Amino acid sequence: MVRTLLVWPVVLLALMTSPAAAKKYTLPELIELSHSNPALQAGAAATAAAQSQVTEAWLNWLPTGNILSLLAPSPQQACFNAAGERDTVQCLTTSSPEASLRNVSWSSVFTHTELQLIQPLYDFGKISAGVRAAKAGVEVARDKEAGTRADLELNVRKAYFGLKLAREILDTLDQGGSYVEEAQGKIEKDLSKGTGSSTVTDRLRLRTVHADLDARQLETKRLQAFARDGLHALIGSQAQGDIDVDDEEFAPPELTTRSVTYYEDLARANRPEIKLLASAVKAKQALADLERRKSYPDLILIGGAVFARAQGVDNPQNAFYSHYYNSTTAGVAAGLRVPLDLGPKIARTQRMAHEADEAGYQESAAVSGILLEVRKAYGEVIEARQRVTAMEKGQKAGKAWISAVAQNFALGLAETRDFSDALIAFFGMRTRYLQAVYDLDIALSSLARATGVPDFSSL
Repeated sequence: MVRTLLVWPVVLLALMTSPAAAKKYTLPELIELSHSNPALQAGAAATAAAQSQVTEAWLNWLPTGNILSLLAPSPQQACFNAAGERDTVQCLTTSSPEASLRNVSWSSVFTHTELQLIQPLYDFGKISAGVRAAKAGVEVARDKEAGTRADLELNVRKAYFGLKLAREILDTLDQGGSYVEEAQGKIEKDLSKGTGSSTVTDRLRLRTVHADLDARQLETKRLQAFARDGLHALIGSQAQGDIDVDDEEFAPPELTTRSVTYYEDLARANRPEIKLLASAVKAKQALADLERRKSYPDLILIGGAVFARAQGVDNPQNAFYSHYYNSTTAGVAAGLRVPLDLGPKIARTQRMAHEADEAGYQESAAVSGILLEVRKAYGEVIEARQRVTAMEKGQKAGKAWISAVAQNFALGLAETRDFSDALIAFFGMRTRYLQAVYDLDIALSSLARATGVPDFSSL
């Protein structure tokens, strides 16, 4: 029967050792330390990347363009007038029909630099739609980061209350062990002197109980060591040395009775996942709008400049001649840029619109699931609170029982079986009460996580 008293599936992940030299932390201190966890740092980096996308979307209003600059050997090309004289004003013929590699001079240089800039004037809402989508992406990243932080803090709370539960259970085991050792001492004394009603069977009964207690203590310590490493992993690089929790009393928290609809409203207003889904819908809708607007034309301002010089080429003074080798020009013009690949753009617009609808339906389904999670956590809180009340009465009765039986046993007025029955009942009520307190703390923490508030003191 004693074996069944120490089986708590939830506690197995939260128990930790408490070395004498371990530094003791309060729950807020542990939560603060956990904010250095790599998962949170990765979330912060993802949020920063999303913010960079907003900047990128705004910068689409800046002009775009390119610069092309060439440097090459210059061809040799001279201008001649009707009389065959070299003349750049009355240039009618050139030294060769066209420039080619055969008349290139490797001792002279040709350079050609061309600049082209395109400034958007009016894009029919493309850039603003992209900015809206990027801003919604930032909100998605922030809400995802908040959800990760909330999950991490919930795990830290489980470990914190689990360590307190382990401490209380070990104290209970120590107290029970002292009862058993006193009873064993009396039995050994009676058997050695041949007095009293103790038998060899009584000795074996208590030895079995004591051995089971020792085994449970070893098992608990092993689980504590394993979970301590888990808490170190949750806290991250800020965890230095051994960790313990404060000595605040492990008692059920004070509760304010509210209806389940109150917590559902809290979840709708504060739950990071609900905000994330709403932001995701906005992002999908903005992207669908962007794809639709990509089919619209753009009003643009085009500017350009060219600078070219060829040392071996004459520069004819005629506006109708090509001045590729020797020119200095600049110009600005307004333009209308119209996309012609309308078919693929229309298909992408329809796809993005359907994806936005899908995100909206997913939001509705997820909200229903989250509200179900709130109701489940609320039910666990109510049940745990009622169980705490019931087990508190049971543990008080069990303590009075074992105290009375232990006293009578020491006076020889109670049987060993009565003592072991009272001891097992006391262990059962005490551990079940402690488990109920732990379950209430975890249920409240889970309800806080489900509603999106920082902790259950805010409920």
